[in-house]
Amino acid sequence: MKLFFKLFAGLVIVLLAAVVLLMATIDPNDYKQQIQTQVKKSINRDVAINGDISWAFYPQLGFSSGEIELRNPDGFNRENLLKIDQAALGIDLLPLLKGQIQIGELTVNGLVVNLITNKDGSSNLDNMQAAGSAQETTPVKDTSGDTESEKSDFFALENLQLAGINLNNAQIEIQDLKAGTSNKANIKQIQLGKFVPGQETDLSMQTDLVLDNLQAKLDLHSKLLLASDFSTLELKQFSLTTLLTGEALPNGKIDSSINTDIKYDLNNAKAELTDLIIKLDQIQLAGELSVQTQKLTTVRFSLKSNQWNLEPYLTAPEEQTTATPGTASSANTSEKEPDLSILNSLDVNGTLSIEGVKVSGLTIGKINSKILVNKGKAQLTPLTAELYQGLLTLEASIEESKGSNRYQISSNLNNVQIRPMLIDAAEIDFISGTTDFNFAGKGQGLTTTKIKTGLTGKGDFKLLDGELYGINLPQEVRILKAKLTAAPQPTEENIKKTDFASLTGNFVIGNGIVNNQKLLMLSPVMRLDGNGLADILKETLDYRLSVTPLSKSTEKIEQGDLSGLTIPLLIKGPFSDPKFTLDTEGVIKERLNAEKKRLKEKLKKESQQKIEEQKNKLEDKLKDKLNNLFG
Repeated sequence: MKLFFKLFAGLVIVLLAAVVLLMATIDPNDYKQQIQTQVKKSINRDVAINGDISWAFYPQLGFSSGEIELRNPDGFNRENLLKIDQAALGIDLLPLLKGQIQIGELTVNGLVVNLITNKDGSSNLDNMQAAGSAQETTPVKDTSGDTESEKSDFFALENLQLAGINLNNAQIEIQDLKAGTSNKANIKQIQLGKFVPGQETDLSMQTDLVLDNLQAKLDLHSKLLLASDFSTLELKQFSLTTLLTGEALPNGKIDSSINTDIKYDLNNAKAELTDLIIKLDQIQLAGELSVQTQKLTTVRFSLKSNQWNLEPYLTAPEEQTTATPGTASSANTSEKEPDLSILNSLDVNGTLSIEGVKVSGLTIGKINSKILVNKGKAQLTPLTAELYQGLLTLEASIEESKGSNRYQISSNLNNVQIRPMLIDAAEIDFISGTTDFNFAGKGQGLTTTKIKTGLTGKGDFKLLDGELYGINLPQEVRILKAKLTAAPQPTEENIKKTDFASLTGNFVIGNGIVNNQKLLMLSPVMRLDGNGLADILKETLDYRLSVTPLSKSTEKIEQGDLSGLTIPLLIKGPFSDPKFTLDTEGVIKERLNAEKKRLKEKLKKESQQKIEEQKNKLEDKLKDKLNNLFG
């Protein structure tokens, strides 16, 4: 940036020399060909001066020009790289005698700039230097004892003054044919007040942008201050308001603004933004930010925000082709692995605090996070969020590793109410309770499909004082007992839910399957245990559990005689609507078969007893007869 200002000042001096030269001529237009030839030698581009060049003596020494065109090389779809309809510049003569460069207002009308990148990657900015300039070197001259260096300070840069800049009706078009993008900016006006190094001046700009199917109106105002030694550039009271419009936007528009004070260190390429306030409709972000561009782009920030409602800005999900329940949907061929190579060029360390977020149906409370990026790795260390009367603690990292994106995650839910969270997040309503949850996992690939299939890890969970919706297990047990004892059926209860004191388990994840290796549910009247699978790709459940009525019960219908009985329970179907099947008929058949076997054994035993009794009676009778015969 410092070099830019020096080049600008140098250009002004060259222009001044040109003005003095013109004074010695009758018609400056006689030198058009020489100017065009010199430009060709200097920047390897053809220039066409189509309009007249004129100069004036009063009230300032200056010149003006008509249409000027700077041509593109062959092979580009625009004839010109740059075009100006009219330009004018003046200078006060008397201050020159004191070594002061006081330039009048620079006016440029109808500026058109075309920046083009072709499909082969070539740019119309390539090779803009004089032939052999990269190899040529200038011998160093010893100026010790020479007064020339002292004379050169007579026109020092700090003595430069500019009455102002007035740029009207400019257009900048940026085409990237390799990427297939084209963006255009129409600048209505850029105004800069009196510019003197070391003094503040007013800066304003009004611009219209066309970005694909979006249009933007920008309005910028600031106080510009360039240090007299060209070391720093400040934009005080910087204010940029933007109105973005387009059919794809919520309500067709987005209002945004940035207000801050900016200080840019030209020597260290470091920008500091203080008292920063960013607004996006109702969203507001405030704090401090600094950016330094060297070998790595170093970013430091401390930002706080109000509550964010992101729902209006989310793209509505595309309607999916109806698939047969329990079958995996076809892979999304449009999925593309994100390019995270930019992480290798960043050094980021900052904190972000948000009062709350509403996104994808979820309502999240206060969020605090620390964000780090270093050596190609981005980290949250940690993120905490108030979540459904509980707390989420998350540590995560994403790493770009030679084109392979890898990630790790460690999360904990503490005292979270699971039912409203599942309803809001995924419209799933079959369980409630106060939840503790722990999970640690890792994977490779950041597309939706790769995350679902490539995530590996393990975890555990505990739900307390909850309810299982879709089945009333105590009522089913009562019905089962009535059938077994031929007693009257209990009054039907329409509430299909099962209360439990605790539900615990552990699981592992791999290849898109959550393997719930151990599940145990305890309630005052029963015990439920078993295992099951959750298919992340098909979004289905397949659980095989066992229900065991407990001997101690506070229920009105005593279940003591069912103690030890095991009732199979199957849970199958999609996440959003699982089906519960309690195999009471199988239990009845098993109990009947057992009763038949018991009766058969009983009859067999009774028959054997009767035979023994008859045998004993016959033996007794025989003994009596023998005794009578021989007695």
